[in-house]
Amino acid sequence: MFYDTLYRHNQALSPAGLETIPAALHALNAAVDDCRRAGKPIAHDAAIILLIRTLADAADRSAPSASELRLRCVADRAAVLASPALLDIAGNSVGGDYPAKRTFHCQARRGLARLAEAIGLDPDTARINSALGADYEDGTTELRHADIGIRVVPRSFLPDSEISFNRCRNGEPAGKVHLAPIAELLDAAAFARRLAAKIGTIGTVPLAVAA
Repeated sequence: MFYDTLYRHNQALSPAGLETIPAALHALNAAVDDCRRAGKPIAHDAAIILLIRTLADAADRSAPSASELRLRCVADRAAVLASPALLDIAGNSVGGDYPAKRTFHCQARRGLARLAEAIGLDPDTARINSALGADYEDGTTELRHADIGIRVVPRSFLPDSEISFNRCRNGEPAGKVHLAPIAELLDAAAFARRLAAKIGTIGTVPLAVAA
């Protein structure tokens, strides 16, 4: 059922009180919902476009320098990379929380890629993939290689065991499964030392890196 109301039109034509970014953004989001209920295309709705301009004006008053904003954004991005959300998410279920699930497994793949490089795996022979599963599932991320398999999950039945790894033979499990905490995925040197202690070498490549 589609029906139209006056909300977005009134806000767009009388934007008093929308001088701040939070107020203007709230009005725009509400107007988008209003437009969808009316069954009208958002991209061509005059009220929506006016409210976007109101939001842009509020943003310009808040921080008029685009170059300064870019510098702040670069710094914020570096801070996120320095403190991955992987550790904050680990230990919790991400089933039903797609952004958390996507973030965890994206960062897990990145960590496994760094580890593979640190221990000298040929990138053409190591496969790193995520299986997110159904909405209610936590999903898994794995590194598969002819000589080793490493599996990462957001949470495990045992504490400090989000990572499991084992030796493989021709890509098939051929050794005891060992466990490691998720924090070691962010420290390739520490993880490489654990691998060296538990399963030795992969082919002719020593599983160790300089401390």
